[in-house]
Amino acid sequence: MKIKTLVIDDERLNRELISKLVVKINDNFDIIGLVESIDEAYDFINMYKPDLIFLDIKMPGGNGFELLAKFKKPEFEVVFITGFDEYALQAFEFNAIDYVLKPIDSDKLKCTLEKVYRRICDKNRTIVDLNEILDLYDVDYSKISKIPVHFNDKVVLLDIDKIISIQASDGYTVFKTIDQEEFLSAKQFSSFEFIFDAFQKFCRINKGTFINLLHIKSYTKTNVCEITLSDNTIFEVSRRKKTEILALLDLRI
Repeated sequence: MKIKTLVIDDERLNRELISKLVVKINDNFDIIGLVESIDEAYDFINMYKPDLIFLDIKMPGGNGFELLAKFKKPEFEVVFITGFDEYALQAFEFNAIDYVLKPIDSDKLKCTLEKVYRRICDKNRTIVDLNEILDLYDVDYSKISKIPVHFNDKVVLLDIDKIISIQASDGYTVFKTIDQEEFLSAKQFSSFEFIFDAFQKFCRINKGTFINLLHIKSYTKTNVCEITLSDNTIFEVSRRKKTEILALLDLRI
C-alpha cells in the first residue's frame, strides 16, 4: 500500500530533505507534493487528498494549526515539523502528537513513519480528531490553553484560565476550578509541571502544589505562611519557598 504524502514547509531545503529521507527510509510512502504556504497547501489537499502531511508549524503568513483549522474533519494523518523548543516538544508528547525535529533525525523519522504506516493500514482505525488537539493550544502554538483530564468515562478539557489550583495526591493530580469543581487526573503531577511553569499567573508554593495568583483571597506573613484562595481552600507555603512567594505577592499588591 502506497501512502500519498505531502510535505509543507516554507524552506525549500527542508522540503527536499524530508521528501528524500522519507522515500529512502520507507518506500511505502509516495511523495505527491512539496508546497511552501498555507494557501497552497489547502488547495493541494482538497485536490489530491493525501493520506499523510508533514506540516511545518511556523510559516510566513500563519502557522500549521491555522491550516488544520480550515478542515472540519481532516481525513489525513499529520506529522508536525518543528524547530527545537523544549516547551513545544513536551506539549506534543503530552498529547501523543507525532512530530519530527529540525534538523531532521533519520532514526526518529524512521520510527515515526513506521507508526504512521501501521495506523493508516489499520482498516479499523479512527482518524484522530485534530480539531480537539487544536482546542488545546492558543494560536501561538507554544502555549497549551486547555488540559485534557480523564474524568469518569470521558475526557474533560479544562480551560487553564479557570483553574485555581493543581495539587499532587497519592500519584494522581487534582484540579480545582473557579466553578468549584474538582477533577482527578491519573497523570502524575510531574507530567503537568512544564505547563504551569510556563504561565506567570501560576506559582508553585510547595513541592506538590501550584496556585493561580489571580485567585488569592488572602495570605499570612506569620511563621507559617498560608494562602487562602477564592474557593476558600487554604494551602501552606513551604519554608523553602516562603521568602520567594511573599516577595512575589508583595509586588502584586
